[in-house]
Amino acid sequence: MSDPILVLAWLVLAHLAADFLFQTGGIVRAKSSHGRQALAGLLAHGAIVAILLIPVGLAFGGPGWLFLAVSAVLHMVVDRSKVLLTRRFAAAALVAAHGRHEGPQPTDHLGRAWTPWPAALFVLDQLVHLAILAIAWAALLSAAPLQPAWIDAVNRVIGGFDLVAFHDVVSALVVGTSLVIANVVGASIFVAILVRPVEQSEGETRWGTRAGPAVAPPPDVAARETTPARVSIETAPPSRAWSVRIGPLETRIAAEPEAAPGPPSSTSGVDAAPGAHPQSQTARVGATIGILERILIVVFVLTGSQAAIGFVVAAKTLARFRLLDDRDFAEYYLLGTLASVSVAIITGLVGAAALDALLV
Repeated sequence: MSDPILVLAWLVLAHLAADFLFQTGGIVRAKSSHGRQALAGLLAHGAIVAILLIPVGLAFGGPGWLFLAVSAVLHMVVDRSKVLLTRRFAAAALVAAHGRHEGPQPTDHLGRAWTPWPAALFVLDQLVHLAILAIAWAALLSAAPLQPAWIDAVNRVIGGFDLVAFHDVVSALVVGTSLVIANVVGASIFVAILVRPVEQSEGETRWGTRAGPAVAPPPDVAARETTPARVSIETAPPSRAWSVRIGPLETRIAAEPEAAPGPPSSTSGVDAAPGAHPQSQTARVGATIGILERILIVVFVLTGSQAAIGFVVAAKTLARFRLLDDRDFAEYYLLGTLASVSVAIITGLVGAAALDALLV
């Protein structure tokens, strides 16, 4: 059980679990705030990363513990950098929209202040995490021997099972679980960030679903936000104020573009923006359609049935055919659909390549 590729697949699964399963909405909000609260959020997330990598330390000893420390620290640095850059680009988009005197649109449109940068930074954040993981794995773990105690423990777990069969089962489970997390949670977050409008509430730039009216920023917030990109946001007309959150977990499945027009929604296990309405049944159905779409596409890619992908996209588009006469909705819908399908195809191809390398 010392297959280096399997170790790398385990590390990818640990990263996905840390970012998309065990990172709570409270941690995301803390990371996106200021000062001690931001530091506390980053430390909490770094601790989750470290905890999930404890088996690596136990398996490889010194190199494994060093990998754990490097991964946790750099994960926090990359996450904070993404928060700061996202805030800056969202603020710049708001400034440009206010300069054009354009207000917000309904939740099923992209919004006048839409910008691709927050979604691009989300993807870049994930790519940087994976690049760090791969480099640290190559430098510290790829040639490191397993600890005798770890080998004994694994052998006791395997017992009388065939070693090759056990390896194949574990490989399939690791890759399959990673694909499920990436397409059910990660892709939903990415699509939600991509199609949500950037607006203003309580003197801060946020990202997510619409909420109640904004209020003037408290003095401490106004004093903190002194960069040129934020000045016009604090003085923006209240009529253009929506509440949007920066942070993936606040824009979870409920904000998928398949959701029909209606009141914004909260997400399972995550607090919605202040003033937001409960998630409607139509929104939940639309979100489920997006998830099923990606799962089907991944299955088609893994089984070599790529031609069937067109039928999935066509079936969903047919249900929205009349709404596509609205140009704003068409842009919103097509952008979300293309992003969703792209994630499913790319992750499916990566998963297929990983299974080819792992399965005997």
